[in-house]
Amino acid sequence: MKQVSGDLSDFIARETERLRARAPCLPFDRAEYAERLRRIRRRMARDGVDVLVLTAPDSMCWLHGYASRWYRIQASTTLPPIQCTVVHVDEDPMFMIETCFHEELVRLTSCVGDFRGIPATGLDHEASVEDYVAFLVDQLRLQGWAGGVVGLEAWSCVPNPAVFKATEEVLAEAGWSVVDATHTIRSARRLKSPAEIAMIERAQAACDAGLLALQLEVKPGMTELEAWNVYMTAQIAAGGEPAAIHETVAVGPTEPILHMVSGRRRIERGDYFHADACGAVEHYHARGTRPYSMGDPLPELSAISEILAGAFDVLVETAHIGVPFGEVNAKLAEYYRGAGAPDGEFFMGGYELGVSFPPDWVGEFCWGTGYDSSEAVVEAGLVTNLESCYFVAMVDTVVFEEAGPRLLSRVPRELLLCG
Repeated sequence: MKQVSGDLSDFIARETERLRARAPCLPFDRAEYAERLRRIRRRMARDGVDVLVLTAPDSMCWLHGYASRWYRIQASTTLPPIQCTVVHVDEDPMFMIETCFHEELVRLTSCVGDFRGIPATGLDHEASVEDYVAFLVDQLRLQGWAGGVVGLEAWSCVPNPAVFKATEEVLAEAGWSVVDATHTIRSARRLKSPAEIAMIERAQAACDAGLLALQLEVKPGMTELEAWNVYMTAQIAAGGEPAAIHETVAVGPTEPILHMVSGRRRIERGDYFHADACGAVEHYHARGTRPYSMGDPLPELSAISEILAGAFDVLVETAHIGVPFGEVNAKLAEYYRGAGAPDGEFFMGGYELGVSFPPDWVGEFCWGTGYDSSEAVVEAGLVTNLESCYFVAMVDTVVFEEAGPRLLSRVPRELLLCG
């Protein structure tokens, strides 16, 4: 064993102080986060929620920046998820409950000024579910927030059902009326600020870099995983990061195998494949999917690709602020039918994009030709992916703005030839 001089505890103390001196690194300025807190409190007041307990990783990150790589989503029963952020409708403080072991992680990645570590937790001791929910109730009482309506995120996978049920039961026993406040937080996040849109634009640029690298660098004989590595290397070099869902490259038509994970299947000359990709920056996501042909394309594939591309023009012409999405959906369906695509075999639409953590990047708001009864209207600040699907798929990101819909990807919307 290598000998060191001095007491190891002195070294640990010095390094700990160095860590504590490190400044937090936030994706946005504190004014942006302050406005988000005001926005969520307005939604709470509208929905009759006195106290909101946020547990979804994306909710906490959106509100104050906190980001971790382990939320104990499906961990051992001895390691339950025990983190949450608590917000009162009109009183400070907003505070975060976590294991004491994560105090520095919370400080470095968030603007939460009030950290409340569960007592006796640390590297050598984990809190039980009972410890966590009892501490949560104690903190609510300490603030004088007894009784009233407390909202939980019932549609989040964090915490798991066992911890969610325990939290719900203990809060009810303590005199709270417990409601599902999933839509309270998600509706507050729906329309993106200029700073968020700028972050999504950066994510799109990274995604585009990966898609273009595939066209230039994928050669016959490469496996899907090797092609995926080409995409990821270029995306990261362009400022991106891994997305919340595996970004797949797969041989064959998009729709039947859309959600296939990249494997060791080889891409041979004459094959066609797709990259169902997503760029991410600071956990903000932007989509991109294109069909690729290894060598001369099949004429049918070229024809389908032209149909897919034309749908984007219809969207840009139609989806202006205030127009009902039902009307947009009808125009798109009319276009596909006119192009020869049978009912039931095409789709054009999307879902909200923004800040996301594994295991999903799919946001709350959805629209498209499968949602013709939607009463929602196009609003400025909404950002969604834009899927044009008919056996294969093209996907882009669209920002709905006062001047009209704006497509973010600069990759040509066409069948891309490579090899």
